[in-house]
Amino acid sequence: MTITINQIHDALRNVPGPDGTGNIVENGLVSEILVRGGRVAFAVTVPADLAAGLETLRRAAEAAVVALAGVEAATVVLTADATSSNGAPPTTAPPNLRGTSPGGGQSASDGVEGLPGVGHIIAVASGKGGVGKSTTAVNLALGLQALGLRVGIFDADIYGPSLPRLIGLSGQMPHATADEKKLIPLAAYGLAVMSMGFLVDEDLPVIWRGPMVVQALQQMLFDVAWDHEGPLDVLVIDMPPGTGDVQLTLAQQVPLSGAVIVSTPQDLALIDARKGLNMFRKVDVPVLGLVENMSYFIAPDTGTRWDIFGHGGAEREAERLGLVFLGGVPLHMDIRELSDAGTPVTAIRPQSAEAAIYRELAARVWGEVLAARGMEAPVMKLSPARDTLRVSFKDGFSYDLPAEMLRVMSPSAEVQGHSPSEAKLVAGKRGVKIMELKPVGKYAARIVFDDGHETGLYPWSYLADLGRDRDHLWASYEADLAARGLSRDPA
Repeated sequence: MTITINQIHDALRNVPGPDGTGNIVENGLVSEILVRGGRVAFAVTVPADLAAGLETLRRAAEAAVVALAGVEAATVVLTADATSSNGAPPTTAPPNLRGTSPGGGQSASDGVEGLPGVGHIIAVASGKGGVGKSTTAVNLALGLQALGLRVGIFDADIYGPSLPRLIGLSGQMPHATADEKKLIPLAAYGLAVMSMGFLVDEDLPVIWRGPMVVQALQQMLFDVAWDHEGPLDVLVIDMPPGTGDVQLTLAQQVPLSGAVIVSTPQDLALIDARKGLNMFRKVDVPVLGLVENMSYFIAPDTGTRWDIFGHGGAEREAERLGLVFLGGVPLHMDIRELSDAGTPVTAIRPQSAEAAIYRELAARVWGEVLAARGMEAPVMKLSPARDTLRVSFKDGFSYDLPAEMLRVMSPSAEVQGHSPSEAKLVAGKRGVKIMELKPVGKYAARIVFDDGHETGLYPWSYLADLGRDRDHLWASYEADLAARGLSRDPA
């Protein structure tokens, strides 16, 4: 049965307005109605000063639509379309605020302030649009996942949400939890995903004023069960382009662990990147570093390198501003084509040079987060037989990690898969040796094994986790081998 907009309007005429007079349809408060199959989403505009107390109205609107024949689920977002009584935009604090753990750090199980089950939040921002920020955010999230982290991504660009298309989720809508208090993020390539693009049609403009956008974003971020499938180590936020009120409010109200600035090499883009940097510095959000996107182009027919937009501008700007230069990403047809198809290169072609660039970029970002937490590089010593790596941390903990364990539990795409259920079991590596140990910056090590495997970056936190859970992880690995009839011995 097809559900029409008129049917929805008729049902919502039974919901009184915020002040008890009229109804929310006649008062012109219903907007952005989206119908996909049996699922409906829409927004209800309410006075900013009353927004925090109108959950009952939201539930009434939701119940009215769900009661329609053919409606399986409804998602209702409250938006604020007015300034507060003092003339300032509404600054309602997100619900369920929680303190940080002792010492100021967070773990995924504790959650950052307001987001239980999320360890860290990293914003990916740019001073202007068109620099490839969203593509960078998606591949950064997948790169962090390839380090062995549980990762989510939130598309905060209400006016131009691109995440559903970039990650192959166009046309889908999230469901609510059993108690209907939160939305369940969608899943793609092992990432927990949420975007306003799931609730509005990508072909229709969102015509909301700034305060409405801020209110909707707060709901979309804080009313989501990010830990539905287990705690997240990192949530990546794809910020809206620019440095206006919406971006500044997000930076002020979301407990960010840090921000990554994306720019292209030319001077005009770098001017806007400086604006983004200064915005985060104004609200005391640490800037983790600068990424130069579309850094260069390699002609596929001749192999000639072309610096189409110039080259090295972002690296020079990072040095001038005292920032970490996180790396340069090439202008490459595969990145563009795969992004347009909803199949990110880091997930679909993990062995490609482009995927390796994103993984190293992610490792540098994670290294900056760890450095901010005071985690220093461990001392690593290889045994004479090259079959064991001793890792000693500054806190006094030391772990002996067998080369075989490091090989079969590598945080590379070969082992991890897109989700725990897709993780690959590597067998036949008894006797494998470490041929080379390469520290990568201040955040990770690259290990080259004698079977030729060298695609995994091992962050310090990953090595610490392997050491702490060594016996349990190894017992589980051997049990999995036995269950699948595999052996540690080479074929």
